[in-house]
Amino acid sequence: MLKIKIYGNNFWRLPMKKDKNVLDDNISKILNNPAKVTKIIQKGINAALLKHKQEGNQVCEWRDNKVVWIPSEQIIINK
Repeated sequence: MLKIKIYGNNFWRLPMKKDKNVLDDNISKILNNPAKVTKIIQKGINAALLKHKQEGNQVCEWRDNKVVWIPSEQIIINK
């Protein structure tokens, strides 16, 4: 098992093997790079926000301890 540390939390996963002696560790390389993980998550969020904006659907966010609905015209997409 491999120990992966993300944002101070420890996670365990079984290694993927191409054969008995070779360890495919690409997932661990990505997960051990917080900047890369953040970039991938932000890309998905931006895609979802763009889709909502294009289709005229509102989104919600948590602001001042309440759920606030944002109309599609006011959705801001970070680049």
